[in-house]
Amino acid sequence: MIPYINLLIYGEPGVGKTLLASTAEDHQDTGPVLHLDIEGGLVTVRKRKDYQGVPVRSIEKIIQIHDKIEDLSREGACPWKTVILDNISELQKLDMRAVMLEAKNKARNPENVDLDVPSQREWGKSGERMRRIIRAFRDLPVHTIAVAWMGSEHDDTTNLTSYYPLLPGKLRGEVPGYFDIVGRLTATSKNNGAEIYRTLQVAATNRVVAKDRTNSLGG
Repeated sequence: MIPYINLLIYGEPGVGKTLLASTAEDHQDTGPVLHLDIEGGLVTVRKRKDYQGVPVRSIEKIIQIHDKIEDLSREGACPWKTVILDNISELQKLDMRAVMLEAKNKARNPENVDLDVPSQREWGKSGERMRRIIRAFRDLPVHTIAVAWMGSEHDDTTNLTSYYPLLPGKLRGEVPGYFDIVGRLTATSKNNGAEIYRTLQVAATNRVVAKDRTNSLGG
């Protein structure tokens, strides 16, 4: 038996990542949900009643929420069964902004620090903090669903395009390893757009980052 599900969903904007994650609210084993809205996309679930979404616009806020869930869980009083991080691509940008502001404030010559041009040191600092935050939420005694944008890379030699969760540097290869299930969500239309079919691919290929450690979801 798997006590808690750790799921990473990635895809292009508008394919239904937030909508899919929110359906955890609909099952007694995964609801109620606490939806951490980092991207500002909760309009997708606006019609849900009694759905708890919390806007997160700072790294301090997300750390506070983690610590609160941890304390409540320790007391056996956590009201949520699932936490949604929506989304971690935006979380990384938020963290980098905080790192650059900190670097500027501490610099001997702040005017020489361009907030939009991080150095290798800032990239490393942000990457390590992202690892700690994502692992910390994954290790909470609740189900964890992380949402990410999709990155792609075209190989001119093979004329093939590969797809992966959009994260910079080493995080791109490391973060999917933190989760038990990683799926690429796609949407296609049929009948002149009258019907939308969504597919969550959880079987890895040489072009798509995906996996299912539970071996229960097929391809």
